[in-house]
Formats: sequence, C-alpha cells, structure tokens
Amino acid sequence: MTDKTMHKTQTPPIDTTPINHGGSIDLAAQKYGIAVENWLDLSTGINPVGYPVPQIAPHHWQRLPLGSELAALKNAASQYYQLPSPDHLVCTAGTQSLIQTIPFWLRDHSHISSVHILGPTYAEHGRCWQRAGHASTHHDIPAMERLDMARSLFETGISDTVVILVNPNNPDGALIPASDIADLSNLADQSNNWLIVDEAFIDCEPDQSVCPNINKMPKTLVLRSFGKFFGLAGIRIGCVVLSPPLARDLEERIGPWAIPGPSMEVATLAFADHDWQQATRERLRKDRDRLEALVTDHSPLKCVGATPLFLLFDGQKAHNIANHLACKGIMVRLFDHDETKVRFGLPGTKAEWDRLEIAFQALEI
Repeated sequence: MTDKTMHKTQTPPIDTTPINHGGSIDLAAQKYGIAVENWLDLSTGINPVGYPVPQIAPHHWQRLPLGSELAALKNAASQYYQLPSPDHLVCTAGTQSLIQTIPFWLRDHSHISSVHILGPTYAEHGRCWQRAGHASTHHDIPAMERLDMARSLFETGISDTVVILVNPNNPDGALIPASDIADLSNLADQSNNWLIVDEAFIDCEPDQSVCPNINKMPKTLVLRSFGKFFGLAGIRIGCVVLSPPLARDLEERIGPWAIPGPSMEVATLAFADHDWQQATRERLRKDRDRLEALVTDHSPLKCVGATPLFLLFDGQKAHNIANHLACKGIMVRLFDHDETKVRFGLPGTKAEWDRLEIAFQALEI
C-alpha cells in the first residue's frame, strides 16, 4: 500500500480548539445580533418533526431509573435494530458519549496499533481517539475509495488496527452497502483488527444496516443514534451494537443510571411505533427532494450528496450564500476543510419552508 494510495495526513498532537459543529445557535446569535429564539436552525441533520412526546408520569422525574425500565428500552431498541438479542446492545446518554468512551475502553481489550478514520467525516471521532492517547490518521478521500482503503488497512498484516467508517457518511451522504460492510467486518475478524461503523443517519434505510448480522461480527462495533431520526436529540440516547461479552463489559464501564427515566420512557415508545417510523421515512424522502429543488432553483449551488436528513451542496459562493441566510436568521453548516461545501438540514413547518424560500428569493449572486 503506497502513500499515494493512502492519501493520508497524520493528525497533529491533541488539538484543544473547539470543533465547529452544527447547532451553535448561541454563537450565531452573538455574531449576527439575532436573538436565539428567532433563528431557523438548518445546520444539523436532526429530523425537524420529532416523535410526539407523551405526558411523562411524575415518578419518572422523582426516582432513579429502574433496571426493568432499562430492560424494556433495550428490548424495544433490539427489535427496532433487528438484533439477535438485547445482549448485543448497550444504551447510554447519546452517541457522543460512546465516541468519547470507546477509545479508552477498547484499549483495555486490545493493544491498539493504529487508528484510521475514513472521511472527511464527523471530526469528534479523531479528536476522541487522540484524547485516549492514540495517534489517529484521518484519510480525506473520495467516497468511492473508502471501502478499498479499509480493506487495504486490514490486509497489511498488522493486527489491532482500528478502522472507523461513518455509513452513510456525514457530510456527503455516501453509503457503502451492508453486504460490503459485512465482508469488511469478516476481514477485520480474520486479521485480528477492529471495525467501528457509525450508522447515525441510517434509520431511513434500515435494510442497509449491519446490525441484524452482529452475531457474525465479533470485532465490529456499530454506533446508532436515537435523536436524529426520531427528532429528539435533547433526550440524549445513543446505542452501540456489539458482541455480548464486549457489551457486558462496556455496560459495566459506563455504570448505572446513564439514561434519565423520562428519556427511556419516550424512547421505548418511539422504538415500538412502526406506523410513525414508516410515515416519517416517506415524509423525509419527499422533503429531501423538495429541499434540493428549492436550493438549486434559487442558487448556483449543486447537490453533491445527501441522506433523507441532510443535503450537501457545492459551489464557489457557498460561504456567501450561508452568510446571506445567516443575516436572515437561517443557519446552515459550513466546513473548515472545504469552503466550497455547505450542508442543509430540513425545514419542518410550512412557515419554515416559506421563510427559507423567501430568503433565497432575496439572494443576489
């Protein structure tokens, strides 16, 4: 494997500079002088029409969560993810907490030789492995090359390599078929390496998840996000799917009461509501097409990647357009690694769609 094939850049020593994520409305409010409550936030990939939160019984607020309530959550999540059993599942307070914990925890089970993040993708993966003392390598390569790169990394003959894939990828939406991920997982097992697959945005395409085959993937960890598809990021629930022995160990490392009782109550209902899930998938696909048409009809931007929860656009005027929208109180996602890219999440209400279209109509390029 040559350096030309690798297309790699070694990450520097631990960087404590805050990462520019989407959703930083408070910072935008200060910069543009627009009150937080007056912003339309399209900078995240969170479903803007979230699962309807029911009335929460007072006892969920007044006592610690019960073991039976966590078991009910895991049973509902296990069925939703089509797992062989709930024993393959660990639930905790958001996927971000897992991304931060796993690098420290996994080194107790393996002498990690190297960590490779295939992207460009979610920057916290690299940051958190660095914090755990591992020199991570971030590979900024075209989407079509990521699978071959992962295979090459597992075929070097070096064991205890960790490869991280986000599938579908954020921000370009590139999706590697589940069958290819399964083959890659098998290769990781055979070569005594580790594969971490972040499926935060896969809920709209559940047939492309590798979770149902996790019993055949002893050295693969699959991250799942609750808040994005269900539109309830504030309740802070994330899951990781892995082998039962590893799941038991990781759950012990995380400790008790990691998820608030009210959050577990809502998520248990949402995981079991198949009618809402199907209707939401259909709506998100239609809204994704509607957003692409709106942006491309009113600007020189071109859609270069998407999931039903966000769209990535390319254009030399990306920063100008984002600034124009921000002056109207509409926040979209720019990227430090490429000034020609901008990501849009979906509006949720008619008023939000109208507001975005009116802002674009006032655009002067």
